[in-house]
Amino acid sequence: MDGPYTRVLLISANVGSIFEDPDHMLKLWLSEFLKTVQHYEPGLLALHCQEVGGKNYEASMQHVNSFVKSMLGCEELQKYDRVRVFLDEDYTAADKFT
Repeated sequence: MDGPYTRVLLISANVGSIFEDPDHMLKLWLSEFLKTVQHYEPGLLALHCQEVGGKNYEASMQHVNSFVKSMLGCEELQKYDRVRVFLDEDYTAADKFT
């Protein structure tokens, strides 16, 4: 490959089970996620999370903030100088909540 290029890592993850047992599952998931990032060393990382808040999101949405903060606080991700987080947290709008 000639010229400058950027490694791109696109990840889509179903994280619903993390919110069923966040004290245990978050550490495990985060560890595997960070191993993957370290392995590929992307210049651009995009993470799409499905089922944020879990299947019982009314009870589990309280853990979403710590999920995001845990990821953003990781030493392995500090080399990235920009972050964008888009969350749909209004689960009371049943016609719009995804």
